[in-house]
Amino acid sequence: MSAKSGEEVIAQTKADNTTMKPTDKRRAHDDDDDAAAADGTAEQSEAGTTAREDAAAIHIYATLAFIVVIIVIGVPMWWKTTEVYRVSLPYSEIRALNEEPIRATFRLGLYCQSAERREILAFELRKKFEQNFVFELDLELLSIDADTLASIKTPARLEAELLQRYPTSVGQFLFIEWHKLDDDILVTSERTAFISESASSLKAYQVLSSWILQEYKLKAILGSRDEQQTLRGRQLRLNSAPLQSQYEVLITVLNPRPELQKVHWNARAAAENYIEPFLSELSGITNFTIKTQWIYQVGIIEGANAQPKQVPDDSKLGRHYALAEDSLPHIITSLEKKLGTQITDNPCIHLVVYVPPCAQAPLKIYRRDGQPATFPAGGTVEAFTSAKWGGIVFANPAEATCVRYMESEQFSDVYIHAQDVMPVLLYQLRKIFDLENNTPLLDTTLVPYSTIEPRVWEVDTFVRTNTIYLVHSATTTLQSLIQLLGGIEYIVINDEVGAAIQNAYQKIVEAKRKLAEGSLQQAALLAREAYTSAERAFFDPSMLALLYFPNEQKYAIYIPLFLPIMIPVVFSFNTILKYFRGKKGSSSVKTKQE
Repeated sequence: MSAKSGEEVIAQTKADNTTMKPTDKRRAHDDDDDAAAADGTAEQSEAGTTAREDAAAIHIYATLAFIVVIIVIGVPMWWKTTEVYRVSLPYSEIRALNEEPIRATFRLGLYCQSAERREILAFELRKKFEQNFVFELDLELLSIDADTLASIKTPARLEAELLQRYPTSVGQFLFIEWHKLDDDILVTSERTAFISESASSLKAYQVLSSWILQEYKLKAILGSRDEQQTLRGRQLRLNSAPLQSQYEVLITVLNPRPELQKVHWNARAAAENYIEPFLSELSGITNFTIKTQWIYQVGIIEGANAQPKQVPDDSKLGRHYALAEDSLPHIITSLEKKLGTQITDNPCIHLVVYVPPCAQAPLKIYRRDGQPATFPAGGTVEAFTSAKWGGIVFANPAEATCVRYMESEQFSDVYIHAQDVMPVLLYQLRKIFDLENNTPLLDTTLVPYSTIEPRVWEVDTFVRTNTIYLVHSATTTLQSLIQLLGGIEYIVINDEVGAAIQNAYQKIVEAKRKLAEGSLQQAALLAREAYTSAERAFFDPSMLALLYFPNEQKYAIYIPLFLPIMIPVVFSFNTILKYFRGKKGSSSVKTKQE
């Protein structure tokens, strides 16, 4: 019984365990549902978080791509397409041009019969040139053998012999001693001067300084501490034409009353026989174009409101007409617009020949003191010269012609003689180009002109002075241009301007080297090219393309376009930093949990 009871108890327990009440079943089912729902909610929350993280990452990377496109591609492209094109230039080299002053070698030959005197003069001349501000003396001592010297009886023969043995080139000069001279020094029309046995080195240096080298002009060009010499040189430079690479020389014949007089003159032949040979000597450093024209029905006296005053005299006409010196500038002003020089861009030198009618002839110019002006050519010719413009010649008709006209008042023929007019025109050209030497020296004589052409050493002086002037002017122009281009960064510098500046700089350096070597002719060509290139670069119109569109105006135009785009980009940087900081923090937390 007891065994049976145990088995029953066990069976009853099992039955109790397998047989549950309905309430208990429902409670158990609800617990299972809650667990499953909790697991689904966790999965959905994790999936939502991942989706948000993916969306934020896409937003961040899209923003980064937008920033890269704007900053890496857009801004450089905008900067490149809006920048001003500027060729690279040698700024520092051009600024340093003044550090090496202009120096010129002057080659001088010296001949004396006595070797001792030759050595003394050479030593003293070298000492005087040691402190010269431009020139370095290259002195050569000349000699002739005794047999040849014994056969020489005239200074001209001695000069020819020396020139044959020691031929001179552009810029050179020779001192030749001759025992029979009225003065200490006699300067010829060639590159030579005769010195007496008593002439001192000081006198020789004065001739070189004042006449041959004309240092007072160079002091005005380059500047000097000697104020008196500088002012004098500047005044002479103001009274001469500024040298240009090309000139138009226009010879104009004015006949105000063609119905009363017929003027006979072959102006073209006169230009070919007189003006052209003269200017061809100066063509080593500048070019000339000669033109002639006739103008009728133009009265320069009436146009200028400068009525000449009738003055009684002892001539057959019993009077002449006085033209006041103060009225001459008004004549030029009224006449200039009628000469037709607007067809060329080159500077023009006017040589006007005015033939007054007999009713107003002869015309004479009176100075401010009331006295008649004097001119190098006498006769019936009156003239005046205007610096940097030209000159006017009053070719008065012959007295007999005007006497016949006054008696009959009929048509008259007026003949102009070239030997009266052309010397005056040549004199005016010498004044315009500053070839006239107005510096008197005691006991020194200058040989008068024997030909139409200027003296040979005058041409050398003209070339030398203007070569230094062109080099100095080209240097000043380049430095001014470089200063302008360096200060205003929005000026366009195209390839043509850059090439002109580079060429001018190179030619300046080469011209200064040739001057130092004593090669004056080559230096003149280089200086002219440098001056032309520098002027062409300075006045090139392409540099004005953006002169009125500075950087401030560019920024004022583009900032309103870029600012609405750049503000979100700037603010998005903060969001991007927060994103990557948060991503870095979450990554570190997961690492710790694991």
